[in-house]
Amino acid sequence: MNFWKNLILGAVICGLIQLLPAGSAFAVGSGGFENATFSASSLAQSGATVAQADEAAAISYNPAGLAYLPGIKGQSSAAFLSVFTHREAPNNDSQWSSGTLNLVPTAHLSMNPGSLLGDRVSLGIGSDSPFGLSNKWNSNQSHVHYAGWRNYLKMYTIKPVASIKLHEKLSVGGGPIYYRIFDFGGIQAYPNAAVFGPGTPDGQVRLNLAGNTWGWHFGALAKPHEKHQFGFYFRSPATVRTRGQIKVERSTASGNFETGGKAKIDLPLNFTFGYAFKPTSKWTVETDLGYTRWAAHKRLFIDADPVSPADDAILSAIGKADKDYSDSWGLHFGGNYKVNTKLTLRAGSVFYWAAVPKDHYIPAVPDSNSLGASLGGSYMFTKNFGLELAYFSRFWFRRQIDNTISEALGTTVDGRYSSIMQSFMLTFKYGFDDLSVPKPKGDEKGLRKPAA
Repeated sequence: MNFWKNLILGAVICGLIQLLPAGSAFAVGSGGFENATFSASSLAQSGATVAQADEAAAISYNPAGLAYLPGIKGQSSAAFLSVFTHREAPNNDSQWSSGTLNLVPTAHLSMNPGSLLGDRVSLGIGSDSPFGLSNKWNSNQSHVHYAGWRNYLKMYTIKPVASIKLHEKLSVGGGPIYYRIFDFGGIQAYPNAAVFGPGTPDGQVRLNLAGNTWGWHFGALAKPHEKHQFGFYFRSPATVRTRGQIKVERSTASGNFETGGKAKIDLPLNFTFGYAFKPTSKWTVETDLGYTRWAAHKRLFIDADPVSPADDAILSAIGKADKDYSDSWGLHFGGNYKVNTKLTLRAGSVFYWAAVPKDHYIPAVPDSNSLGASLGGSYMFTKNFGLELAYFSRFWFRRQIDNTISEALGTTVDGRYSSIMQSFMLTFKYGFDDLSVPKPKGDEKGLRKPAA
């Protein structure tokens, strides 16, 4: 197959996987609502891949690695994430969140035109969902009645990148990031009693906002020795200004109504350092240290368009919340073993420090210190096509919460919380190394023979 046919094939496969409906769940990131799910091989090593960056999905965690990938490389992935949270209330009542199963598709495509650009430049484009939120509780449970029993943040990115090989042992890469949040919001009780007094029946409010913005990212990859590699990745902060609808049912003042709303969502910067050691041609082990500046997420103010004095007072009370997140660190360990030219096995582990403080903790983002472990493998059916699988499980340690959120309305979020997440990811890989254009028929020097 020639260069352009291979390129079109890769683009079509990437496009088809991105047509899947996207759902997001906080799960694999540094805390808060980050979701660092990019490929099965990365997930199988618990994210310890910044210093290897040897796949097209490196577009999302270190685009510098693309400079060393020959020809055309593509990956289309689907991750399935399930999250459960347990709360032990102060009265020893035990409560569980409802189960959620979320599909997160990703796609990445890289192209190295070889001698056309001096064997030093590669281009790529990818799409993923680096932040997300999805959980659901029983609406009758008091700790979520006013804090939100249904919460969601669904988004995707588009990442065009370029990677340049400065030296055979050093490359850099990066590009812009387009963020699109297409559904952010939740469902909670509408506290009519806040204005009309105790005993007034509650209504319900649903929030659906959307918005987009731009950021950028950069990576570097050094290979000073055949056994040692070093990687670095940086993602810029970004602020998404969202706008949409607030739908209220059973308002005592206005009945059912809709109004506009807007909110700013701050997405944090991240940088990660990685070191990979290759003791033999079959083994690779890596450790990464990542930092995420969650302190940028200071507050979430949802400003509603005016409706009536009574409704405006309620919407203002439930739409203003301090967050004051803390910066978070992640320590990743992972490795892989090449059994043969077709089969590679992977495993990893990660520890994350919590970003959400106790004073502003709500069940929508039940964050705490957490430990994750993973395993997986890949099998190349042919030189050009292969399949990767990964399983990742993360445990949030039990955390005692005692704050004043929703207490003014007669409920409390206090209790002991713990969460568990399980993720299964499937990646379809394809690649074509030989992109040479056939020479015209002719003599040994490549000249066309004259007609007889």
